[in-house]
Amino acid sequence: MDRDRLRLPHTRRAHLRRRHRRTVPIPTQRQAAHRGRNGDLQVNTSKKKGRYGEGTVFWDKRRKRWIARVSAGARPDGTRDVRVAEGLTPSDAQDKLNGLKAEVAAGVDGGTTYTLAEACEAWLAYGLKRPDDHPTKVKYRSLVNANIVPLLGRARLKKLRAEDIDHWLAQIAKDHATSTVKVLLGLLRRIIRFAEARGKVMRNVAELVDPPDGQAGRPSKSMTIEQAHAVLKVSRGSWLHGYIALSVFTGVRTEEARPLRWRNTHLNPVAGQLCTCGERHRESVAPHVEVWRSVRTKGDTKTPKSRRTIALPRQVVTILSAVRAAAEVDAEDSGRALRAEHYVFASEAATVRDAANVRRDLRKAVKAAGLEGTWTPREFRHTFVSLMAYAGVREELIADLVGHQRTSTTRTVYRHQLRPVITAGAEALDDLFDSGQLGALGIKNPGSDLRIRHSMSSKLGSEKATRDNLVACFAW
Repeated sequence: MDRDRLRLPHTRRAHLRRRHRRTVPIPTQRQAAHRGRNGDLQVNTSKKKGRYGEGTVFWDKRRKRWIARVSAGARPDGTRDVRVAEGLTPSDAQDKLNGLKAEVAAGVDGGTTYTLAEACEAWLAYGLKRPDDHPTKVKYRSLVNANIVPLLGRARLKKLRAEDIDHWLAQIAKDHATSTVKVLLGLLRRIIRFAEARGKVMRNVAELVDPPDGQAGRPSKSMTIEQAHAVLKVSRGSWLHGYIALSVFTGVRTEEARPLRWRNTHLNPVAGQLCTCGERHRESVAPHVEVWRSVRTKGDTKTPKSRRTIALPRQVVTILSAVRAAAEVDAEDSGRALRAEHYVFASEAATVRDAANVRRDLRKAVKAAGLEGTWTPREFRHTFVSLMAYAGVREELIADLVGHQRTSTTRTVYRHQLRPVITAGAEALDDLFDSGQLGALGIKNPGSDLRIRHSMSSKLGSEKATRDNLVACFAW
């Protein structure tokens, strides 16, 4: 009997221990457990108050989540800037708290809804310090709106990963050239850098990605003498005739030819006579053009060496003189005088002719001449370099004429081989080993007729050939 009475309290205590074990949560490192007055196990969630700015992690009964919260001080309007994040476990919430504190220390905005499309629009509006109608800004806006915004614009900037950019570049590289892929990646890097400087993101993930190889672009090419003559023939009677003649026989860039004014064009610089530039020269000089300006941002040429004065061949002087006469007739019909400030290849509105206008008219001329493939105005410069090299002109002189700082650019980029057979090496060996030396070596002389054929095929290959000899090859 007494033994049963002693067991009852022990059994009751065991039952209470089992009940508390089922219902009371296990304390974490930041929580202390203690027993209340009734002996129940209780969790003490109170802790020592941290320093200002450290943030806190607590359990929200309503959200059923662990909440990380930190204060970033006051906003400009005086309200508190409180950053909040959620986690399923205390460790998740603590990681979120550390991320919030890092953003506060770096001065990054707390919002997570800022998208890449908004960053693109902000960069186009404030990142490019140029007018809205500037050609560079128009080009960049077109590239961004056609390739970046449709494919990456919805991505939140803080959650953008390097893998996302890799997938985007792989998709772009399927139908774009390698140079275009590099330009697009460079634009994306500039856009994110602009957002990074304004506290929208902590790091620029685009800097961690390398551009892949895209599609092979169309290599530049050069016209032969026959092709250039055909295009000149079909363009006779239009403004394009003088433009092509100037480009083919002087090698000026398209951005240098379009803004050319009559005051920089000297077709009859004879002492005492009124020149096409509108002035009278003190002494007679050769006809020439002054390539001093371009359609670039500040009107300067591409490089300092590109600012040059080029003598004109006789046939180019004749063609430009006809262009001058036609311009005077048009000015007289419109009731105004042709001035030195007017453009040589002006549009109908007397302004600089647009590049797209030149390309459109050139496509018509190329089609009428029966040339295969596509041609662009910049390839007239390649044609000039290739024809000069074909005529045997030294590379140093060609580089000076086109305004190149290095002859390697002239040789590797602009010069194209026009000869079907390179005979210079064979001719040099023929001159070195005459018939007597060949007989001494036991080699039979193949005859002088081979040397004659070599000399005929390289008629334009001597060092004494000039641009006037090259112009004489055309049937005007």
